Amino acid sequence: MAEEKPDDTGHWSAATYIDPKLAEGPPAGTWIDKDAVCRNCMTGAEENSLRRGFIDPISAREATEKAPVCTRCQKPITPSA
Repeated sequence: MAEEKPDDTGHWSAATYIDPKLAEGPPAGTWIDKDAVCRNCMTGAEENSLRRGFIDPISAREATEKAPVCTRCQKPITPSA
């Protein structure tokens, strides 16, 4: 007889959770050790951490309202179109 699984078990076909504050578009960058970093300057490891939710993203709304400057390239962080 097959083993019963609980209903709350995660499954690959389940819809992923999208944070409501990021729903207006993809993150424009991230905060790394209190430093703003744009998507162009992020390393592959930082990009993976951003996608997995391990580091704090800069939402498109935050990028337009606060206009942070990337600490690596010194350019203003703008939301992607």
